Amino acid sequence: MNRAVFAGTFNPFTLGHYDIVDRASKLFDEVIIGVADDSSGKDNLLSAVDRVDIAKISVSELKNVRVKSFCGFLVDFVKKEGAGVIVRGLRSATDAEYEKGLCAVYKSQNSEIECVYLFSEPKYGHISGTIVRQLIRFDGSLDGYVCPTASEKIRNCYRKL
Repeated sequence: MNRAVFAGTFNPFTLGHYDIVDRASKLFDEVIIGVADDSSGKDNLLSAVDRVDIAKISVSELKNVRVKSFCGFLVDFVKKEGAGVIVRGLRSATDAEYEKGLCAVYKSQNSEIECVYLFSEPKYGHISGTIVRQLIRFDGSLDGYVCPTASEKIRNCYRKL
């Protein structure tokens, strides 16, 4: 089976993330969304459980995609899941430079892992978790930023904070 992992903090899962997963699901037999539970110092406002639930709601119609949380180093999770590919989304040249360095680290730890990059569609290139959190904070519209099926769950999770 040709299996890939798309990992991140997903704080929260956005349409930009969905776009990458949807496209990756057409390239691989199975895509596992890995929700990082301990993300190297990132301040995750939502629990891993909430972030997993939001991702599951967002991708519920993608039949070859599953969502799991993980702790620890990504390459260990990839190996545990029987995957050989890490899928990453790129919004800009800055993202590409950062991801190039990460890929070198991943390959230094497991030379059999490949990194595959998908450029975001232009209409999603401006979306980030930070922007979505600001829209929620100021009661802005989330249309075009998160999956409609997950919008209410996202708002409710952030309102609890």
